[in-house]
Amino acid sequence: MDTAQKVDWAALNAHAAGRPARRLVSRAIATAGGQRHPGVVLDLGAGAGADSLQFARHGWTVHAYDTDDTLAARLVENERMSGSVRFHHGDIAEVEEFPAAQIVYSTYTLSLLGPEALAVTWQRLVDALPRGGVMAVDVFGVNDTWADRPDIATLPLEQVDEMFRDFQVIDRSIRDEDGRFLEDRKHWHVITTLARKLR
Repeated sequence: MDTAQKVDWAALNAHAAGRPARRLVSRAIATAGGQRHPGVVLDLGAGAGADSLQFARHGWTVHAYDTDDTLAARLVENERMSGSVRFHHGDIAEVEEFPAAQIVYSTYTLSLLGPEALAVTWQRLVDALPRGGVMAVDVFGVNDTWADRPDIATLPLEQVDEMFRDFQVIDRSIRDEDGRFLEDRKHWHVITTLARKLR
């Protein structure tokens, strides 16, 4: 992942370590059937670890993937976790087969794989989900500041819809606004999709 070479992910994740889990975590759990029968989650680009830990607190077994190997220390929690977190250090584009899971979860990560690697990795993630499994993910849209970078996948909405052709889309939100990334100004165009696999 070329983009990973250009950002100090350890510093970024340390800065974000105190933030709460995203609301998308609870929505993904609810879509997957709630807390009655927790299963396996793939958290791709686990970052500071808040989302992985939140899944684990609700009883889920989490496979947390990240290129930042300092993340492992932040994924140590106390007895409040009824689930568990297993950390995988490395580039998710190099994972040939993911564990079977009921939820695939990723925020601000998949597009960083680049167009070719995203296409290959996406199919592997779809294959990891059974019928009824949940996909809760972000991708960057064409209005994003990084749209002119060949190492980042920025997708038109039609292409995102094609990626979810075998899913029932439960919810879709689009962030299209100016903001910041580290010290730089940035326009964010982020398409977030929560969906259930149909077959």
